[in-house]
Amino acid sequence: MEKAFHSVANAKADEPSIAKGTQGDRPALGGLEDRFFSRWLPFAVAAGLMILGISQAWQIVDLKSQLLVSRADATRLRESNALVGLRLITLEARDASYASSQIIVAWDPYRHQGVVALQNLPASPAGHDYQLWVLDPAAQAPISAGLLTGSRPFTVKPVSTPNPGFAISLEPGGGSTVPTGPILFAVAPGP
Repeated sequence: MEKAFHSVANAKADEPSIAKGTQGDRPALGGLEDRFFSRWLPFAVAAGLMILGISQAWQIVDLKSQLLVSRADATRLRESNALVGLRLITLEARDASYASSQIIVAWDPYRHQGVVALQNLPASPAGHDYQLWVLDPAAQAPISAGLLTGSRPFTVKPVSTPNPGFAISLEPGGGSTVPTGPILFAVAPGP
């Protein structure tokens, strides 16, 4: 037992030298190396963050260019598909005095737009105008597409059917909010 006590006492006496030996194996803090790291570490971190930021900026630019290409492709596809749904409608004369006139409407159901083409339509009587109407079965009244002064494009509010009907009436000068004059040309809404 005395031997065991002596070993413990010697171990306690050797602790400061063990601690010194362990500390001596590590680089001393506060030396030249420590000052180097403490002085340049913030710059190294800043440089790393700057490289990361530049990388992110390049990725953003790349994504924006990909988005522009995708939008251009979507527009091109939308325009090419617009012709698929285009509907050509010939309006029938309701009055025999307009039998030689031809009225054709090209209707785009996706954009709620159309183009009306007129041929051999006589000039409107003094104080009157021809007015184009869009016939939507779900609407309470025909929708005005404006006065006809020649072939022209028109746009109307969205309609409930892709195949609306069309009519042309003779209205007082300046047009009307609802048809009041005789219907000269018409075609009923499609299925």
